[in-house]
Amino acid sequence: MATRLVQIAMDARDDAGVGRFWAQALGWGLSSEAPGVTNLGPEGVADPEGVLTPR
Repeated sequence: MATRLVQIAMDARDDAGVGRFWAQALGWGLSSEAPGVTNLGPEGVADPEGVLTPR
């Protein structure tokens, strides 16, 4: 069975900028559920914790 990374959590002064960088570097989608909260994850993969995942 292979392991696949589906979520990254980080603290940053510019969460949107850091999120954009990693989304582009990994080819993942990017979304935001509130100011100061940036989510990124692989496209079309359901988040096991139920947090908003871009599709």
